[in-house]
Amino acid sequence: MYTVELRVMKSRLSFWSVVACALLLISFGASCKPKEVAGDPAKVEKPEVKQEQKEPTRPPFDNISLASLGQRVPVMMYHDVIAIRDKDAQWYDCAVAEFREQMDLFTTEGVTPISVADLYKHLTEGTKIPDKAVVLTFDDNYQGFYDLAWPILKEKGFPAMMFVHTGFVGNKEGLHPKMDYDTLRTLLKDPLFSVGCHTISHPDDMSTLSTEEQTKELTESKATLEKELNIKVDFLAYPNGKNDAETQRLTKEAGYKMAFTIKNGTAEGSPNIFAINRYVHTRYDKASEQTDKELRGGALGVFEGKLKVGPVAYKEEEVEKVKLALVIGGMPESMMSETREGVLDFIKRSPGAVAGINGGFFAMAAIKSTDNQMVGPCKTTEMPALIPDANEFAWDKLRNRPVVIWGKSKFAILAYNPEAMNSEPVFKNFMPDYTDTFLAGVWLVHDGLAREKDDMGIFASKDIQDPRRRAFLGIMPDGQIVAGASKSGCSSAQLASAIAAAGIKEAVLLDSGFSTSLVYGEKIMASGHSTAETPSRPVPHAIVLKGTLDASSQKVAEEAEPATKPEAATTKTKKKKAKPKKPVDPDSTTPAPSNPPD
Repeated sequence: MYTVELRVMKSRLSFWSVVACALLLISFGASCKPKEVAGDPAKVEKPEVKQEQKEPTRPPFDNISLASLGQRVPVMMYHDVIAIRDKDAQWYDCAVAEFREQMDLFTTEGVTPISVADLYKHLTEGTKIPDKAVVLTFDDNYQGFYDLAWPILKEKGFPAMMFVHTGFVGNKEGLHPKMDYDTLRTLLKDPLFSVGCHTISHPDDMSTLSTEEQTKELTESKATLEKELNIKVDFLAYPNGKNDAETQRLTKEAGYKMAFTIKNGTAEGSPNIFAINRYVHTRYDKASEQTDKELRGGALGVFEGKLKVGPVAYKEEEVEKVKLALVIGGMPESMMSETREGVLDFIKRSPGAVAGINGGFFAMAAIKSTDNQMVGPCKTTEMPALIPDANEFAWDKLRNRPVVIWGKSKFAILAYNPEAMNSEPVFKNFMPDYTDTFLAGVWLVHDGLAREKDDMGIFASKDIQDPRRRAFLGIMPDGQIVAGASKSGCSSAQLASAIAAAGIKEAVLLDSGFSTSLVYGEKIMASGHSTAETPSRPVPHAIVLKGTLDASSQKVAEEAEPATKPEAATTKTKKKKAKPKKPVDPDSTTPAPSNPPD
């Protein structure tokens, strides 16, 4: 039904005007009437409603999701909270005054305690948590929690989880009595309190028990807590933190979703969801320091943006005294060589490739080496699956460096967790259509801002500030890929400042020095200058850009100064010939290293 309010102004409508208006309304109403479905007048054809296409949500993961790696949260572990610290106190006991001081510190410093359930959701789904978060856990079910700690936690609204060993519930003997089930039931009436499992008998080392004994400790304690407290128990803390791969497998089989150790480290830096790091409460200062270090040094967030493919353009500009060669546009594809090749060779054997740059870091840096082993995880477009980094001895040096991931429509950068980023499903969960990934040297520019020199050095190689011709890969604000290099020696800090000023949104450092090689069309636009015959060192890994060359840029490239000056390559010396132990990078005063330079 349509209602029309006719407003009469100064003049009256004529009879025929009214008739005309009525006919128009009838016609309009008929055109808007829902259409009948052929053969069934009772049914009408519903008008098609176009709904806005939403970004597909990332499915929950049964391990640490890469989407969580942009944040850092420490998990704290407490035991008994006691009235005063005297000669009978254990080193891991916490005096109530000390506990109050630490809780007040959280308030003062703006730290937000979150629940274990929220931590699990963050780790497996990548849900955001407060920037300064902490998780509070308590082991061994001490009565001191209810008497002394709980009033403070409730006053402040801080959530906490108690890990209960069922064989000792209600034991009131000795100086450290345990809570009974009635007390636990009372606590569970408050949503701030939750219960996890701590086995039956608190074995000194679960991994030394037989499979049958471990299974009993895990399953029977879980079943008892669920029956007595009428709750579902999803989380476990290993007694003394001790476990091995078999213990973790049995924990998963027993129905737990996540388990905690007592290894120091942030939650996101844990090896997997069944070995989550924790700090004892006496090490909160260390936990806070490590969290801040990781956030400044590498865990800058998870950058994930849409790729825009346009004509492949080239330009040069001098920004902050750094001469930059930039290739912008095209669809990126990474490639591997069975040995090593020049970037131009990669381009020539890749249909549709019109530009390219040297790629990630490789294990053997010697110029004449033919080894193609990469540093960090690697997958190219042509590879059927990820090649993880099997060199565990190098993992600590590589931790929190940037990993680059892209697929057909997205491009991402995030911090490297070696233990968690070693399988295909991890990457597929994060980006289902991912095609390429590799480990870069350092995150140079984030959200359009150059990284601070000191922050870059926290997790990167010590020589990233040496003056070298440096290469990088990044993304522009409009989503186009940018591959670039400095045409003269500069530090990583100088490069970061220059490319941020040039308008690049995100960028990471590629292998540099001898390896630097930027190619546009068939011309080498920037190189590391290793020999006259080979302007840049052959590399096992490169990134090519596929598409069409921008017409106006071709002339710019043609007129650009060659990457290799003949006089630089033919300079002779009258001194007696001697073979140096290590080749020298002309853009550096130090010998080229035998390991990846950045």
